[in-house]
Amino acid sequence: MAILVWLLVRDDGTERSSPKRATATGVSLEKLNAIAATVPHPVYWAGAQPGSTYELTRTGDGRIYIRYLPRGTKPGSARGDFLTVGTYPQQNAFETLKATATAQDAETIPLSGRGLAFQDSNRPTSVYAAYPGSDYQVEVFAPSGGRALELVRAGKLAPLVTPASRAASRAQLRSLASALGHPVYWAGARRDTTYELTRTKDGRVYVRYLPRGVRIGDNSARYDTVGTYPQRDTFTNLTAAAAKLQATVFDLPGGGRAYIDTKRPTSAYLAYPGADVQVEVYTPDPAKTEQLVTSREIRPVR
Repeated sequence: MAILVWLLVRDDGTERSSPKRATATGVSLEKLNAIAATVPHPVYWAGAQPGSTYELTRTGDGRIYIRYLPRGTKPGSARGDFLTVGTYPQQNAFETLKATATAQDAETIPLSGRGLAFQDSNRPTSVYAAYPGSDYQVEVFAPSGGRALELVRAGKLAPLVTPASRAASRAQLRSLASALGHPVYWAGARRDTTYELTRTKDGRVYVRYLPRGVRIGDNSARYDTVGTYPQRDTFTNLTAAAAKLQATVFDLPGGGRAYIDTKRPTSAYLAYPGADVQVEVYTPDPAKTEQLVTSREIRPVR
């Protein structure tokens, strides 16, 4: 199980590693929702807490933390006694949680969406949660273990509001591209697959490939996704980002370029000269992500 990055000192006084590369930022609820809408998996919180400021931290390995700061507390405070909800990658999170709860002989708490949670007997200030088919674990930390457990039992743990998703046909994706005035990218047609379309308020478009039987809005991060994002000077920005990460750049048809994110190799980014959109390709498997990009399967819907 992971532990929250702000807890720099253990109960026994030994130091934990400091999140020097993670920047904590105070955000409004509107901004929090907007950011959550750009992430290809649910981001969890404990609901609105009167008198609190929301602090958001994202780490290089994909963890996302929402911390509730009392009024007057500056974002980035080193104190470790504030309510915090973390969402972070973990393969087979649901099965791992059940096994850990069983090993600790801990009671599991049923959650909406068929999820389960339990209070960690080794760190009773933390309650962990996971959902079937998801590769993300959720941790609720409160200085009082009773408080974390109370929030989870009360059903306060929930994903932030995200845009509604719907099934879309190839023709509907083409029509959307025409209405937007720029291409919408995907990984081509696939049999026995539902194309899930999600649009965010800031103009991002996601096409997710759901196998037969998987419901729209499923919270698993196991499915291939292609995102098209509005961005100015995309080609220049991509070249600079690849250089900063020392990532290998691939040439694409039409003068485009792509690179694999060295920090998150499950994602690749593509851009084309003169186009004000960036394309992100995500799959759960880094090798598959690279294969999709280098095989030139990522293209506009036509």
